[in-house]
Order: sequence, then structure tokens, then C-alpha cells
Amino acid sequence: MNKGTIIESPTRRLRALLAARSRRRAERDFASRVCEESLAALHAVRATDPGLQGGALYQAVVARRSGLEPAEASAVVQRANESLEDWGHDCAARLIDVVKYMIVSEYMAQRPGTDGMIIDLGALLTPRIDPLL
Repeated sequence: MNKGTIIESPTRRLRALLAARSRRRAERDFASRVCEESLAALHAVRATDPGLQGGALYQAVVARRSGLEPAEASAVVQRANESLEDWGHDCAARLIDVVKYMIVSEYMAQRPGTDGMIIDLGALLTPRIDPLL
């Protein structure tokens, strides 16, 4: 055994496993809530303005869900687009991307020091939100 090697106890491993499980559950619950709120906002926006599409639709959904002014909602959609660009995607954000962005940014804002999420948001959101929307 190398000097400096840390021997992890079974108790420590169990605590880490339980903490990760609890974190995944909290992330899943948070993401599900934001997703449901976003879908409810989408249905309300479509009921009042069925012709909206693309960025204008996403901006209206963000504004409706979050209670933001149009300029603030537009900034959220723009940051979602920039986030995709940062990851090497050259296409415009779709609704699912905007919802992912809201989930991650809001989750991290509520939990200072968090460096991201560990759940697969794509797997959670794709069955709920049409990826082509």
C-alpha cells in the first residue's frame, strides 16, 4: 500500500452512496417540477397565441412560467442558445434546451457551490417534451 493512500471505510462508502442517491432524487424532483411548469406555460401560451413558434414561443413560455418581463425572458432564451454554442452545437435552442437551461441555472442558483447536476436531463425530459418543438 502506498503511503498516503486513504482507506475508505464501508460506513463512509455507504454515506456517499446515500448522499448521491438523495441528490439524484432532489435533482429529479426539481427538474420534474420545472418541466411540468414549463409544459403548463406552453399550453397556456398556445391557447392564447397559437401562431407563436421558435424563439418567440420559447420566450413567451419562459415569461409565463417565471413571471419575467419579455426582455428578461428573451435573455434566458439567449443564454440557452449560448450554452448550446459552448457545447459545440451550431443549431438554435429548442424548447427542451431552454427548459434544460432553466433547470440547471435555477438549481445551481438555489445551491451555491454546486458545480452542476448529476442526473441525465435528456432522459428525463425527452419523453415529456417533443425534442423537435
